[in-house]
Amino acid sequence: MAESKPSSNNKDLTECGICLCTIEEPKALPCLHTFCLKCLTQWAEGKTDTIRCPICVQDFPIPSDGVKAFRTNFFINTLKDRQSATETLHSEDYNIPCTSCGVIGSKSAGYCTTCAGFICELCDGMHKRMKCLNDHKVLPYEDLKTGKIDLKNMSQNKKCKVHEDQLLRFYCETCGVLTCRDCTVVDHPALSHSLVNLESVSKGHKKDIEQLIENCEGVKKRTEAVLKMVANVSDQLNPNATKAKAEIDESFNKALKLLENNRDQLKREVDKVRAVTKKQLDAQTDEIQVLQTRLQTALQMATEVVQTGSDYDLALIYTSLKTNLTELCDVKLAPVDKQIAAVYFKSAHIGKKTTQKLGSVLVKQHKDVVDVWKLDKLFADDGAGTLGYGVGIAITHEGDIAVADRDTSAVNIYKKDGEFKSSVKVPGSPWDVKAGPGGELFVTNFTKSVSVYDRKGNLMHQFPTKSPDNVLSDIQDTKHDGLAIDNYNNLLVGETKHKYISKHQLDGKHIISFNVTLEPSFISVSHDDSIIISEAADIGTDVHILNGNGVHLHTLKPPQDVEWNPVAMCCTLTNEMYISDFDTPGGIYCYSTKTGAYIGCLTKDVSFPVGLALIDDEEKLVVAETECIKIFKLQI
Repeated sequence: MAESKPSSNNKDLTECGICLCTIEEPKALPCLHTFCLKCLTQWAEGKTDTIRCPICVQDFPIPSDGVKAFRTNFFINTLKDRQSATETLHSEDYNIPCTSCGVIGSKSAGYCTTCAGFICELCDGMHKRMKCLNDHKVLPYEDLKTGKIDLKNMSQNKKCKVHEDQLLRFYCETCGVLTCRDCTVVDHPALSHSLVNLESVSKGHKKDIEQLIENCEGVKKRTEAVLKMVANVSDQLNPNATKAKAEIDESFNKALKLLENNRDQLKREVDKVRAVTKKQLDAQTDEIQVLQTRLQTALQMATEVVQTGSDYDLALIYTSLKTNLTELCDVKLAPVDKQIAAVYFKSAHIGKKTTQKLGSVLVKQHKDVVDVWKLDKLFADDGAGTLGYGVGIAITHEGDIAVADRDTSAVNIYKKDGEFKSSVKVPGSPWDVKAGPGGELFVTNFTKSVSVYDRKGNLMHQFPTKSPDNVLSDIQDTKHDGLAIDNYNNLLVGETKHKYISKHQLDGKHIISFNVTLEPSFISVSHDDSIIISEAADIGTDVHILNGNGVHLHTLKPPQDVEWNPVAMCCTLTNEMYISDFDTPGGIYCYSTKTGAYIGCLTKDVSFPVGLALIDDEEKLVVAETECIKIFKLQI
């Protein structure tokens, strides 16, 4: 059998966690971590209430008598004795003195567990011969040295501190302490205390501890498994964080690219506006210069003939001269639009709104966007300005909300907070309304002409449209519905009887007309000059995207699993369009004006939505329902 050797685990237990030396005067904290009394006293210096374990960092209250009152860990002393005995047994020149006779140099013959010490050959013989020592258990020295008998069997029988000649052989279950025979008479009487033999109670204690060991081993395995799992998760943290940062970079690069594209597109739009405006100004300049030339010639001729011509000369030229001068006197110069050169761009578009819209676009790539638009306000359903049947909607140059009300034959004006402001009476049943840059309101009401009202509600003038074959609408059975103002301040009017769109300057001057395949009851123009049209409720289910000349580009497909009845729409600066579904409950859906692709649902919290407009840098959406107005707010 192999020789027994010192246990490294035992050595760890006997090592102080503070000084890292063998523990002297072992004091155990409630967590069982044991330290030298001296080390623990120094560790607790300056602390009056609690002490923190240096190993497991748990806090424990300091006894009223100080650190010395912590429980003495006698088992550590036992382990130290075993280690010392083990080292001595394996020493080449061992010399263990006899604890009975104390003769120096005597050879050990065994270990008496009753006497708790090594005995020499002479004392071993006495143990065998003397009757009073016959009950002592002696372990042969050679069996201990060779490991035949485990050193743990060298359990020492401790003697009572009060009765020094008595061994602690009993256990008081009432007090939970070891006692000697005399203690059971004085301090732990059998009549009031439960006393049991130490050997018998030890078996029960050992069984309890073994069961707890088994349970704790299970906990230990679970902690190891959890620790391993935590380590695995921790190992994933850095690469996941790196991946997330890379995704952020990718997302921002896409956003920056989109911003770059928008910037370039906006610059092209500025160039386009500049070119169109320059053309208009050049045309006006040419017209005035021609007039100046005519005036100069006519005035020079008239002055010369009056001052130097004969009667004969005057008679010959009188008729033509008078005609020219009269015509020139009646010439009415077109007013100069001082705002026509006001090409500007709000920085908020880049700083706040466009950035948010780009964020919205990124969200839409991954999920439906119904959760980012929330109802912010509802009005016009009671009291002054109550809607009877709201249809078209417009935002005035002052930021007010204008809604065409078919039932009351009026265009109602509301402030953005919902307060009713005024009403413009319109003959018949107004269908659509749009606001011009000068505060004027353009209104269609199923008549042959478009009506124009000033900001006070006075009728300024009316003008007819023209069909693509250049036939005036005022001599035909016509019906004007949809209205839109494009990016160049031109008015688009939808005629639904003969299915065409007529484009006009804001003063009514006709520019061009083109046929369409749908009844253009609703019209909108995107930032990239696409024209979007749809039909009135219960007439059709199509929405068409056209180019600026009316050429069909895309037909929108309805959202999945939705039988829709698309009506009004509005467009954003980022080339998206919002389309209302005339139903209850209805919906507001988002599409791309470039491709016609479906992006997502903005909200389902609508009923018969029939008019749409954007306000507050496109962070709010105004929806005209038939009997109220709702404002939805973008949440991101």
